[in-house]
Amino acid sequence: MLRSRGPAVGVAMLVACSTVTNSPVPPPASSLDETVFACNVEPILARQCSYNACHGQADFALRVYTPGKLRLNPPMSIDDEQAPLTQAEHDGNFQSAAGFAYGIANTADNFLLRKPLPANDGGFEHKGGAIYTGTSDFQYVAVYNWLAGEGSCAGSN
Repeated sequence: MLRSRGPAVGVAMLVACSTVTNSPVPPPASSLDETVFACNVEPILARQCSYNACHGQADFALRVYTPGKLRLNPPMSIDDEQAPLTQAEHDGNFQSAAGFAYGIANTADNFLLRKPLPANDGGFEHKGGAIYTGTSDFQYVAVYNWLAGEGSCAGSN
């Protein structure tokens, strides 16, 4: 036997079933400059982060393709392994790093900046230790500028 729950319950049920729509959010990469990334940020990631035990693994949140280490397609020879990155690998590096910009209101809070900072500069525990010496480190500044939509690449317009 069903009992009436009264009009307040019926109204609450109607409100709870209303449709909510969210505006589409552009992908983070759409607001970041891929040329500035290639000139200023990708070399830092390749030099500091691409070790096979770290971000040189395809299943890591930040993965970095580099010659001699992680490649998009398994190399068939030593020459393939050492060959310059393909455009797809450059794009993969960009997309991987740009993904860290999603939903970050304050550039300085980005994991690409905070995780590798020393703890006394507001860094988080990074398994590989501090990469930047502080917020004035040229590497930190290059990544910060790219994430903030600033910076330029020598030779680009």
